[in-house]
Amino acid sequence: MSGLEVPTGKVRNVLLVGHSGTGKTTLAEAMLHAAGLTNRIGKTTDGSSVLDWEAEEKERHHSLSLSLAAIPFQDHKINIIDTPGGAEAIGDVYPALQAADVAVFVVDATSGIQAQHREIWRACDRLGLPRVVFLNHLDNHGAAYQTNVDALREAYGKPFAPIQMPLELGDDFNGIIDLLHFNAVEFQDSQRIEEDIPEHRLEQAQRNREFLVEAIVENDDELLEAYLEGEIPETKRLAEVFARGIASCGFFPMLCGSAEFGIGAQLLLEFIVEECPAPQPIADRPLDAAPAALVVKTFSDPYVGRINLLRMLSGSISVDDHLIDQRTGNDVRLHQIFTTRGEEQFPVRKVSAGDLVAVAKLDDVRTGDVLAAKGESVEVDALSPPRGYHRVLLLPDSAGDEDKLSTALHRLEEEDPSLLLERDPLTSKLVASSYGPVHVDVTIARLKRKFGVGVHHAPPPIAYRETLKKPAKGLGRHVKQTGGHGQFGVCHLEVAPLDRGAGFEFENKIVGGVIPSQFIPSVEKGVVDAMAKGPLGGFPVVDVSVAVVDGKHHSVDSSDAAFQMAGILGFRSACDEAGVKLLEPWQMLDVVVPDDATGSVMGDISARRGRIMGTEPIGEGLTMIHAQAPEAELLTYAAELRALTKGDCDLAMQFDHYEDVPDNVAQRLIKQLAEEG
Repeated sequence: MSGLEVPTGKVRNVLLVGHSGTGKTTLAEAMLHAAGLTNRIGKTTDGSSVLDWEAEEKERHHSLSLSLAAIPFQDHKINIIDTPGGAEAIGDVYPALQAADVAVFVVDATSGIQAQHREIWRACDRLGLPRVVFLNHLDNHGAAYQTNVDALREAYGKPFAPIQMPLELGDDFNGIIDLLHFNAVEFQDSQRIEEDIPEHRLEQAQRNREFLVEAIVENDDELLEAYLEGEIPETKRLAEVFARGIASCGFFPMLCGSAEFGIGAQLLLEFIVEECPAPQPIADRPLDAAPAALVVKTFSDPYVGRINLLRMLSGSISVDDHLIDQRTGNDVRLHQIFTTRGEEQFPVRKVSAGDLVAVAKLDDVRTGDVLAAKGESVEVDALSPPRGYHRVLLLPDSAGDEDKLSTALHRLEEEDPSLLLERDPLTSKLVASSYGPVHVDVTIARLKRKFGVGVHHAPPPIAYRETLKKPAKGLGRHVKQTGGHGQFGVCHLEVAPLDRGAGFEFENKIVGGVIPSQFIPSVEKGVVDAMAKGPLGGFPVVDVSVAVVDGKHHSVDSSDAAFQMAGILGFRSACDEAGVKLLEPWQMLDVVVPDDATGSVMGDISARRGRIMGTEPIGEGLTMIHAQAPEAELLTYAAELRALTKGDCDLAMQFDHYEDVPDNVAQRLIKQLAEEG
């Protein structure tokens, strides 16, 4: 298809990011329409969207995974990477950052900056990725322009500035003011009409143009010096610095429009071609070096199989070329290469450095892999999505589903690296760590649709432990001497609790050979076997010392098996005398929230039996809370924290230590375990 094979300088890789509901996908659909590729602007609400094409997206009416649309426009190729805005689908955004050369932040004019904007903006900062803002929904009731401009300038400083403002707002929105060239552009019946700025908009336009000039001149020493001396640079001179400022992250411009009605979509396409950077080198690798590519996304198609989306780091590739997967060392043949527009595929013969391309049926190639020419060594810093802390147990619906579950989950894990799968060491059942209940539901739906595997979920097991309350003694007597070869093993044990985390200590205090030395390891093995399932709830017993101090043996009937059983019985006897209590795992929490949410979040942690260890301001109006809390109180905490902070939060959790379970909680838990059998 013409327009899809272009040189590097005419490629633009554009990432659309923002909060859920800001209209990212609708903006992409409007750009497709403005480029003449569709006969209407697709909508997520009626299933006509080109980019939200998966069944789960059509059902839920919003994006759930990354989608790519290649748009030929003005002899350029614009790769629009549409990413989901929901907090529970953010795992797809992070790999996509490495596919893009500019990020367009779509902001709802009725809501302003939201949590997802701030999180991804910080990620772009770390990568040095150029940014543009598109203020959307200016046609909506309650839309605000100047309030959003001022808020964005307060958040991101002088480098942020508007280059457009609306002629009117709400129902009257039908055009924009070009602040650089200082004229108005009105849209009437799909016609673009340039005119003078209306008198009643002049004062506000002049104020915003001052913001724009201030932002641009900061990117050129000569212009800045002249401006500080009172000289206003000519528009032509400002335009020369414009693109350089964007590429260097010294200038973050804001455009505006209405994606639903297509207002501003063509202007955005033109802006991307004229002002946004072409592909830049990644991993300090020249674009004209030998072929190398980064896998930025893996799709599992029930009909085609695995599809990998590649960002060409350098060189070019053609159909049937061979590359080496640096992770596995395997030779990879590129049988089919194509670009995509949603689920549509367009075969291409050659792909240049910096471009994005999809490749089908590559065995054992997954997100994050680097494919390079033989003999090349390419280092790319891994950009992993944040870990999810919403844990559930995944249970197959039937025996047939169980047989297929492991393979299906492996395939899905390749597609969604933010889904972390582990086997519980006690039950051997699969535990999934995700971003929240929606992430879980979508995962289950995809398992059914793509792989025919039925799965349901349940709360995950908590790794409770048991330990002794006090020192005690125990007698283990295993004697059976009726008929035939008998069994004889007797041991006296002394047990004591140890400090948390001390583990298990075993000591041989036998004197006089009352238990021959060859049977002492058998006693220890019996004790260890007994510790695997404690008397309260069947949880492992930890942090105890055990000494074998006395015993008896029989010259004929004693055996390893007899003394193992004696060790088991002796430890159980000691537990009965010492008393046993439950221990529960505690997590260390680092929670980042806006300053004004600190009090409510700390109160919520305390209500979960947690302890606040301290707080510290970290800038940008954010506070980090250091805390500890029992794992049992945190199974759904990630989603509940987002609800409490309206999504404006960051969370890290890791195991810290074990503590006694309070008596009232322990009694309730033991009763529950007894009822469950």
